[in-house]
Amino acid sequence: MAARIIESVDTEPAPLRIVLGSQALDATLGALRKRIEGFEAQRDLAASTDFPAGE
Repeated sequence: MAARIIESVDTEPAPLRIVLGSQALDATLGALRKRIEGFEAQRDLAASTDFPAGE
């Protein structure tokens, strides 16, 4: 793990976050998918607060 963390510094662009381990990656992706679903469910609400075009 330490070697992968050190190697990530040389990645261009360097990642802001890294997930170590396939189980951690699966859990992280699952949580992010649920979060995205929640945001997508708010699409109409978000659009209803837009300023009119040109303002």
